[in-house]
Amino acid sequence: MKRSQEILPTALLILLAFFIRAHSIQALPPFNDESLHIRRAELIYKFTDRNLNMTLGKLLSYYWIGLFHPARLDAILVGRTASALFALLGLAAAYSTARLLFGRIGGWVTLVLASFSPFMIFFDRLALSDGLTAALGMLVIWASLLMMRRASCDKRCPLAIWAGTLSGLVIISKLLGLPMAGVPLVAVLTLNCQRVIRLNLASLRQTLRIHQGKLTTVYITFGLVMLPFIWHIADRTITGKYVNVVNNNLINGAAEEKSPPQVLIDNLSSLWTANQVLHGSILWILTLVGAAYVLWKRPREGSYLILSTLLAWSMSLVFAADLSTRYLTLGVLPSLVILGGAVSLTIQEAAKINIEKPSLPFSMPERGAIAVLLVWLVWIPLPFINHTWNDPTKLHLPEADQWEYFGNFGSGYALVEAARDVENLPRSEPSGRVQVIGLVGSCHQIRLYLDEHGPVKLECPFFGWQGEFMQDVANLIDERAAEESTVYLLVEPELRFTDLSMLHVGWELIHRYPRPFNGMAVELWRVYPNLPQSRERDTPIAE
Repeated sequence: MKRSQEILPTALLILLAFFIRAHSIQALPPFNDESLHIRRAELIYKFTDRNLNMTLGKLLSYYWIGLFHPARLDAILVGRTASALFALLGLAAAYSTARLLFGRIGGWVTLVLASFSPFMIFFDRLALSDGLTAALGMLVIWASLLMMRRASCDKRCPLAIWAGTLSGLVIISKLLGLPMAGVPLVAVLTLNCQRVIRLNLASLRQTLRIHQGKLTTVYITFGLVMLPFIWHIADRTITGKYVNVVNNNLINGAAEEKSPPQVLIDNLSSLWTANQVLHGSILWILTLVGAAYVLWKRPREGSYLILSTLLAWSMSLVFAADLSTRYLTLGVLPSLVILGGAVSLTIQEAAKINIEKPSLPFSMPERGAIAVLLVWLVWIPLPFINHTWNDPTKLHLPEADQWEYFGNFGSGYALVEAARDVENLPRSEPSGRVQVIGLVGSCHQIRLYLDEHGPVKLECPFFGWQGEFMQDVANLIDERAAEESTVYLLVEPELRFTDLSMLHVGWELIHRYPRPFNGMAVELWRVYPNLPQSRERDTPIAE
């Protein structure tokens, strides 16, 4: 098949992948971090806060989502669609990498796996930084491969500039991408002109000397990309205006509860579970077997892909104190390239044995691979996609993700329903609006469902992540109850950050909103001022 004939089916498959990610994209209620990303994206192009514009973390996603200027009530739709659009770059890079290394079949198998991967689909549909980081990480692997493939071994390669730039961007997208800066070096060490990889000091020195120009270009470019952000952190540190690049509670050692070996063991278990649940046990096992097979048949290419995948997962596995599945997306695409390569090599080996010319469009090994892919598609991805579009509560996810995106306070479940109901509550006479105070862990995301100039006036007082400002919150509620004829509270009784016994007002329960999987419920209260001390506050006055 001519290369030009591949373009149309490849493009159609990538467009199908976008449709899968973008269709019914608001079926899953918003997640806490999505709201935070969107709030920052709304401000990022005003350039009024240097910390916001230059502090490393999830910075690139703010700039990307901010390009689309999402309106308040459409922000989840726009932000998620923007993330799904960026994900196509990662799919294209995965396809191109597999095709360069393993041929047409390897490219298409990889693209099918990546397009229908439940792992990638779930996180590509969220307005988070993980999908962007995964796409950029795959682009680094692709650019580093091109750097070695499209230039002779003794000349500098302009593609090294791309490799260096992308290595910087993946870190700006998320700090978990920091190890990906080592991918160009891995490419030089594994994909050099030697026919076999020689693990000796003399060979290493010779390889580095031959490719010194490429590596110099890569890491000078990388340094230039990172320089403004490193300067910002250094300047803030020197002037005593320290900026928090990463939350300490996400890094092992902050609480000193686990030893590093135990953290690694637990995180490897989480990696295994995530792939087993989201891709299916058979596919995950085939990926591991395929990695060994590719390493055996193509040691240079196999070493490059395996080491790149390990780099992608390394920071999460070694340092994450509380590993979320989304932190692992960075290594999914290169792992699927490995599996696609293993399938391609298996077909090539089988074709050598069966020398008969096929009468059908595909050879017997190719038809076998197509059959296996179809079985996997029908068994795992298609039901997953159906539930993603229609009822996300039916999704087969790791238990930790069920809690994080459905049952925890960061989930938009319950909050969406509560926001819809408060718009129809009686308004307070002095202000003419429905006065609502949020004592829920993700209060800020409720604004995404309420018209800024609509009937509801929402306040989200900061109670502190240890409840240290609850007294100030109680005083605020007292003030509103004295000023307005009717005041409502949205509370999460199970939220450990709020001590509801500190409130001075009486209340009655209007409605209770449960979350899936026995998650944290949200309650809507009507409050009254100056309640006699004898009245019980542990039981609602009326339901």
